[in-house]
Amino acid sequence: MPVMRGPGDKPDWVKWSAFGVGEVKEASKFDLHFHDADEYWLVFSGRARVLSEGNEYVIGPGDILCTRMGEEHDVLDVIEEPFKSFYIEDELKGQRRPGHLHRPDEEPSA
Repeated sequence: MPVMRGPGDKPDWVKWSAFGVGEVKEASKFDLHFHDADEYWLVFSGRARVLSEGNEYVIGPGDILCTRMGEEHDVLDVIEEPFKSFYIEDELKGQRRPGHLHRPDEEPSA
């Protein structure tokens, strides 16, 4: 079984478009966005209030936030630092654009 340490280590049969560890210290540094893939956050540290698919949740260690392709999501407030999760963006679909995508009337945070 291969070990993946970065996107370049991904076997051909793994269809994830992106993965890694994310850390959010301030919600204002995150941005409301969506993807051309389903995304999963597996939280292992901290707690945060998040928005996914129009609903707000408080998530913490052991929780998995699941957001469907095209649905917006964001970190609204970091309740307990450090807020860290392992994220997986599934196979790209639709227009197959990588990364954080924004609606035309939205500007990403600096």
